[in-house]
Amino acid sequence: MMIIFETIFYLSLLILAGYLLSESAETLAKRFGANFTGGVILALVTVMPEYMFVIYACLKEEYMVAVGSAVGAAAMLVTLGYGLVILSATTFSKKPVKEIVLSKKTRIDALYLLLTNIVALVLAIENRGFDVKDGLILISLFFLYVYHSYKAIGNVGEKETISKKDYIKSFLYLIIGAVLIITFTEPFVDSIIELSKELGVPAVALAILIAPIASEMPEKLTAFITVMRNGNLAEISISNFIGSKINHNSLLFGIIPLIGFINGDLNINVLNIQFLFMTFITFVTWISFSRGIIKRYQAFIFLLLYALVALVAFHSPTTFYL
Repeated sequence: MMIIFETIFYLSLLILAGYLLSESAETLAKRFGANFTGGVILALVTVMPEYMFVIYACLKEEYMVAVGSAVGAAAMLVTLGYGLVILSATTFSKKPVKEIVLSKKTRIDALYLLLTNIVALVLAIENRGFDVKDGLILISLFFLYVYHSYKAIGNVGEKETISKKDYIKSFLYLIIGAVLIITFTEPFVDSIIELSKELGVPAVALAILIAPIASEMPEKLTAFITVMRNGNLAEISISNFIGSKINHNSLLFGIIPLIGFINGDLNINVLNIQFLFMTFITFVTWISFSRGIIKRYQAFIFLLLYALVALVAFHSPTTFYL
């Protein structure tokens, strides 16, 4: 079947992109720290396909699709993503670690995760959706997070001198990896969907499980390749996921009502069961990270939460808004 070869081809390109981003991240983290590198630089690059999908859906006035994509991707990120990264770093890495120790900066980033989570929930409850005011507040939170992360660079104690050649090489890898992700994520998702249909995968499983895994593949590949190379680099991957989730809670959600306003829709309803459950598991994630030490058993907690995400998605109406 030709579609199988297409899927393998696109997956290979995304694996290459993940490897390039991983190599770039390891070098840039020596200068900018794990938090800014993972939470801002890599997060923006790896979340880009999700931004493109949400913006396109909003321009088409398919707000339910846009919100569902953002919520589903975020829920998967903080369950399956964290679980597998922790398990990889502590078990399957070439240089496994007994536990992942998070720096004070990462724990502060986790506070931003909690803050954006609470603010997004309160704003959603206020008008049973997001309006322009809400969008501007959420976007402002994102830029506050970026500003704080940038200011923290000056306090990075582990900064190392990097040669001009290594700088150029790392930024070149970053650009190539970003281009590969932006270019080939969409056809990879399409190929996965087509392949699943040919194999007779049920539509509900396709919509809830397979398509989100495919769309989030670039980010997860980058994180997994990083920790598989060295478990001590796990904080970069953790920061990447935290930054990506802050992206979802602030900038991504903030864009939706702004495009809605342009379309003449003054309030975009986002308050459904999946949104509330995503808020809950994000709070659980913050509790886990606030301790500063992540152990192997926590990987299984996150994987169990992913099973609950799938269960909630299967047994609650995706179109039911509160």
